Parts: sequence; structure tokens; C-alpha cells
Amino acid sequence: MATPNNQKNVNDAQDYSKFERKIAEEVNRREAPTYIEGRVIPQNYEERSYFDVYSLDFGRLDNEPPLIIAGNDAQIALQSSILRALDQLLSVRGLGPFNFAVWAKEFENGFISFAGSSELKKMRGKEIWPGIKKENRPQVVELKPEKKDAEWDFKVVQLFPDRKNRKDWLIFTGSYRDIAREILNWWNQKEGGESSIKPRLTSDISQLSKHPYIELYFKEPPTSGRIGTPLKSEISFRLMNEIEYEGLLPNKSVMTIADIKRYAKAIENVFNKPGNDKPYTIQRGRGSYTYNNWPLGYKLWLLANSATEAERVFKDVLRIQNHVFDEIYMGIGASRNPAKRYPITQPKKKVIGEDKALPNQRQTGAITFRWAKLVFPMTKETLVLTSREPRIRVDDRLK
Repeated sequence: MATPNNQKNVNDAQDYSKFERKIAEEVNRREAPTYIEGRVIPQNYEERSYFDVYSLDFGRLDNEPPLIIAGNDAQIALQSSILRALDQLLSVRGLGPFNFAVWAKEFENGFISFAGSSELKKMRGKEIWPGIKKENRPQVVELKPEKKDAEWDFKVVQLFPDRKNRKDWLIFTGSYRDIAREILNWWNQKEGGESSIKPRLTSDISQLSKHPYIELYFKEPPTSGRIGTPLKSEISFRLMNEIEYEGLLPNKSVMTIADIKRYAKAIENVFNKPGNDKPYTIQRGRGSYTYNNWPLGYKLWLLANSATEAERVFKDVLRIQNHVFDEIYMGIGASRNPAKRYPITQPKKKVIGEDKALPNQRQTGAITFRWAKLVFPMTKETLVLTSREPRIRVDDRLK
């Protein structure tokens, strides 16, 4: 059936092309600041390919490359809408595009845009960077590759802790978000209020090693009747509020004889009560248990016959400093079946045609408290605090 000349064919190629362009315009309008760029749609429908390729840009500010999407116009519209929604979701959750230039300027200015709270104003006073003059504030400089068209999957940033001192600087690399996080971590670890870039003690291990520690020694009594080397265990912990000499760590008190006597008394009340002939006993087993609370100086490890027994001992150790036990710091060894992993008698193995017995591991038995020592790690000074061994005598300075 012929179509009247004055009536347009809905399947006309030109009208179809207009319809496609209309879709792209509508997507651009609804998804702003998203915009789609592609080649001009041919007027002749027969010249068209089965799909088009477009560059989809979200208007990002950190020079991220655009996404490439392909398909017919309906597919393009659907893909761009879904990707835009995903991009907005990631941005809201802090995972999307990140404007490093704006962040760097805020960092240099002490995040003054966030200084509206009265508490922050009181803390800072009149200074944006307390103790740092304006001309000595940090400066962040992004380094660009020599070739402008070079495409790298990482960024390089130079940080001047003191913008006036161009000799001291650091290099950070990674994504913009990674670099911002690294700069903040480094800045929070440096010694605040000074232009020096000397870092603080950044590791828990180095902080623990500066403090005196107490060592509790346990041993299997000779009357146990078990054949072989007596079982032994040591438990040690750091005294995080004490140092052995002035100036070793800031804001820490130097340990005195009176302090040492106080710790000795606390240990005796828990592990070696005067007049008590029955020694403090631990039921040692094959299970491995830990208690790690590094800020308080605890990195304890114990072999015990049950988690209940290990918890009892850990609580008693914490009682020396009146610290409260928290189960979130207690861990259990990785061996699922310690009894099977560490049998009482190791099976013999064939070695050069002969049966050889392997050494037994994690033998079980009762061990008792024998003595406690205080160790100054820097000067290697050691004092016996309390003892049940005649040959291990309490330090004369504590009597």
C-alpha cells in the first residue's frame, strides 16, 4: 500500500537518526554533568554500522580517562545511566573521583574550611597550623611526566614539610587518594609543632623496646615424676608508663626504687603470697594462646591446656598493673587439633634405614611460679623482684 506524499514514514532513516540524536540529548540533559561524545550519525540508514562507539565522560576533576561504551542508541542510553548512578554512589561513599588539587590546598591551609566548630577553634586558637608560621606551612607539588602525552597509572607528588626549606622534601606515589592518605599518616607521625621532618617512633615494637619489662618465670617442679627436661615458661610485659633514665621518651616518668618495690609487692600478692607454701601453678598444654594489647605493653604468649586456663593466667598478669582483661585482645593458636598436631610421643621416622625418634613438642604438665625479674633494656640492668628459688635471691636494694 502506497504511503501518501504528505505523510512521513515512521521508518524513514532520517527520522530514525533524529530519534537517536534525541536520545543522546536527553541522556546529556538528565545525567548532567555527564556528556556523551561520538561521531555524527549518518543520514542514510543503510550506511550505519550495527553499533556506535562513544566516549562517556563524568566531568571528573582529576584527569581520569573517559569510559568507552558501545552499542545501539537504546543500549548507550541505558549504559550511561547505570554508570552515572554507580559513579555517584561511589562518590558518596568516598570511593569515587577525588579532587587532589583541592585536597592539597586544604591541607596546606590546615583544612580551614572545616574549622567552623567551636571546639576546633578553642584547640587551635588563632593559628591555623598551631606552632607553624604561615611562611613555614607545608607545600604539596605534583610532578608531571616529561612527555605530556605519557599515560601512567600512578601519580608522583613532592611534599615540602616547610615550604621555605627546599632542601628537605619527601616523595609520595600512587593514586591521588593513596597519596593523600600517606601524606596525612606521615604528617601525624612527625614531631608536631616543629619544622623538622624527623619522624616519631612509628612502630609499636620500637615504642615497646624503650620501656622496662617484667619477666615471670615458671618451671616444672622436680617432684613431678615426668622423665625428661623440666618444662619451662616465661611471660613478660612492658611497663609503658616507666622509663629508666631522664629524656629517653617524652612525658614518661623515670622509675624509682619506690616504684620497683610497688611492682614487686603487686607480683607477690598474685604469684608468690608470703606464707603460702602452695606455689602458683599453670596447667601447661598443647594449645597456644596470646594476649596482645600493645598500647598497654602486653604481647603475651602461653601454652595451656584450655582457653579458660590461659584466660585465668592473663587476668592475673594484668592484675599486677590493675589493668582490665578484654577478650578482644586474646587469640587462640591456628592449630585446629593441637593434640593431633603435637602428639605425646612423636612417631619414629626412617633415617638412613634406621628408625629415629623425633623430639617431642609441647609436652604437657604443671609448671609453678619460680621468680620475677625487672629488666632495664637500655642499660641492661636486672633486678630480682621476688623469688621461690634459694639460688635466685631478691635484689638487696628492695629489702
